[in-house]
Amino acid sequence: MIKPCKQFLIYWIMAGVVYAQISLSVNAIPKRVEVLLDGNSIGTTPIRKNTITPGSHMFKIEKEGYAPINYDIVVNPSKAINLDFFMNPVYNIKFKTDEKGLIFELNDTHRWTEKTIGLQLEAGDHHLRVFRIDEVIDEQVILVDQPLTFQYYLKKKPKITPAK
Repeated sequence: MIKPCKQFLIYWIMAGVVYAQISLSVNAIPKRVEVLLDGNSIGTTPIRKNTITPGSHMFKIEKEGYAPINYDIVVNPSKAINLDFFMNPVYNIKFKTDEKGLIFELNDTHRWTEKTIGLQLEAGDHHLRVFRIDEVIDEQVILVDQPLTFQYYLKKKPKITPAK
């Protein structure tokens, strides 16, 4: 059996671990990025001398013109947590085609049949698939690194004529 004084000391130590305030610093590129911790704003980067408790937490990093970042973290008792984020810019992209009867699919999510469409895409590689009815007739990787207009042309298969 634990004596009452010793039992109090154990509870006090455990409470200190559960409610410990751990130093938190958050940096991001670009600067002046809004940081939400568990749904509550804690300011804009760079963030210094903030605190966080041990346990599960969710960060959301946001800035207009950039793809948001959601980041889950389990904080263990420690002296400090330092987080660094690099945000990808989002660009306005237009897709155009003069081809008829095609279905376009980007990144397994965006689908369209229009001849012209505008999207906001995160910088990086994107996978384009082109269908005619239910058959994939073309696949490409598109690098988005600036605002651009992508003009799509269906690749024509060369005609093969038998030799005489």
